[in-house]
Amino acid sequence: MRRKKEFLIKCASLILAILASIFVASIFLYVCGLNPATAWQVIAYGAVGSRHNMSESMVVAIPLMLAGLGVGFAFKCGVWNIGAEGQLYMGAVGASAAALYLPCPAPWHLIVVMLAAVLVGGGWAVIPGMLKMKLKVNEILTTLMMNYIAIWIVHYLVYGPWRSLKEINPQTAFFPTSTWLPILVPRSRLHAGLLIGLICAVFMYVVFRYTKLGYNIKVVGTNPKAAQYGGISVSKTVIVAMFISGGLAGLAGMGELCGIHHYLRDGIYRISPGYGYISIGAALLGGLNAWGIVIASIFIGCLFNGVSYLKTMVGSEYLHANAPQLIVGVLILAVLAKGIFVKRLMPKGKEN
Repeated sequence: MRRKKEFLIKCASLILAILASIFVASIFLYVCGLNPATAWQVIAYGAVGSRHNMSESMVVAIPLMLAGLGVGFAFKCGVWNIGAEGQLYMGAVGASAAALYLPCPAPWHLIVVMLAAVLVGGGWAVIPGMLKMKLKVNEILTTLMMNYIAIWIVHYLVYGPWRSLKEINPQTAFFPTSTWLPILVPRSRLHAGLLIGLICAVFMYVVFRYTKLGYNIKVVGTNPKAAQYGGISVSKTVIVAMFISGGLAGLAGMGELCGIHHYLRDGIYRISPGYGYISIGAALLGGLNAWGIVIASIFIGCLFNGVSYLKTMVGSEYLHANAPQLIVGVLILAVLAKGIFVKRLMPKGKEN
């Protein structure tokens, strides 16, 4: 009975948070000169109103899903990994290097590209993990600042040694077709990155439910001192969790390149409009649960694509280019605030 009450309280708090975010976003839309009711109808149509719109929403959900699963690994270990954006970029760098400079026959070439993305993205995430464990450096600062380093590394590569002289815009040469992810829905951009995301969700579920590593990560995230007293190597567990976290975010970067763009680019043509940051909201909205993150990523992908469609329909004189990020940000803040209500309503002795 107690667990049922706790579950109902959390569900009610989540619903209230979503309704509150819709209300605040409606005020924003009204201030922009739009009718909120009409605007939400357009957003809904832009998200799921046609096969094309639905597939585009799923395209946005793929990098959120992969990076969100990665963020979930780190957060469960008690590490605030704010660097999924940079790890996504470094995964794209690894994927680009393998695609352009490690020729292999199909389908091995795509597998090599995926492994390179995991290794480079994971290795990039290990750096703040080691700094945290060896030098006690705050991981929030290091992961956040390393985002900008990763973006500038991409900037240097596409303007410098990797730039294709055949193209006007700063970018690499096009990847060979042996590295392209298959398209799942004809005449759409929905690619097999969705299947990779679902496989990674199964991987996360199995790790935390059935393996010693998952148990160690949860114990370290809950109480590092108790974990160390119980014989668990806290440093090793944190570094492994950060490698997996960065590797999954690196796969998100690989998916954007091999599934959509087929080359590395920079500037206004960046491969990510902030997917790494938004994935933090997807992880938290999903309760750091593998399937919760999948559902939250699809929901945020629909919202993001729907608002983008609205912006296209009404024009820039009504909505700024960053309106999708703003409305998604309002949702994330509302969901984070729900913890206050959960703590007040939860039976005594329980926390969210």
